[in-house]
This record gives sequence, structure tokens and C-alpha cells, in this order.
Amino acid sequence: MRGICVGLLLAICLPCMAADDFKIIKLEQDVLNLERQVQDLSRQIAQLQQRSVGSTAQRAAPAERPVGPAGSPSWLSAANWSRVRTGMSEFEVIDILGPPSSLRGAPDSDSRMLIYAMEIGSSGFLSGNVQLKERRVVEVQIPALR
Repeated sequence: MRGICVGLLLAICLPCMAADDFKIIKLEQDVLNLERQVQDLSRQIAQLQQRSVGSTAQRAAPAERPVGPAGSPSWLSAANWSRVRTGMSEFEVIDILGPPSSLRGAPDSDSRMLIYAMEIGSSGFLSGNVQLKERRVVEVQIPALR
């Protein structure tokens, strides 16, 4: 009788142990995949930082730096909007116009919109936007600046 009980107990526990072993192996694989992804992302960040350092060294003279009316955001200058061209990168646009007021679209999405807006008085808004696809400018809506 005791042998039968031990046999039943083993028969019940062995599949549970195998399932636990499978879960542990799966978790270990997931951890390894995450470690690889972190290494890839770290490598990409390092490359972007190197490009950023290289591009700041190649930038034009300070006279071409974004300018806006004294103390106001860079995007309020019509001259800065005229410098934004189709095909520019998102970072180039932000360098010219400054940080957007808001973003539309998920960070991992293929298309996004940089929105530049401000309230004028109690009943009006001034706004412009830059539409991006794959982090490149595809369309520019310039605000009515004078």
C-alpha cells in the first residue's frame, strides 16, 4: 500500500516538476533576449550620440542658429519655418524650431506630428505642425506669422 502511494505521488509530482523546469528555461531565454536588446539599444544610443557630436561640429555659423523674437520660442520666427524642408530628420526640425508644444503619434509609430501652438488672447490660437514619416519630414503646416 505504501509503495502504491509513493508511486502515485511521484506520478503526480513529475509532470509538475517538468512544467516548472520548462518555465525556468523559458524565463532564462527571455532574460537572455532582453539582455541582447539592451546591448543593441545601448549600441544605437552610442551611435546617435556620436552622430550628434559630429553634426554639432559641422553646423553652420551662429548667424544661422534658430532665432525668435527676444525671449520667445524659436518656432515663432517665420525665418526658422522657412528653413524646414521635406526630408529633414526630426532632430533637425527640433534643432531649428525648438521643442514642440506637443506630439501626436506613439514614439514607436511610423508617423508622428510635431505640433507647435500657443494661445493668443482668450479666443485664438497660433499653431503650426510638422508631419513625419519614419522620422523624416513629409509635410509642413506653417503658422500665420508676420
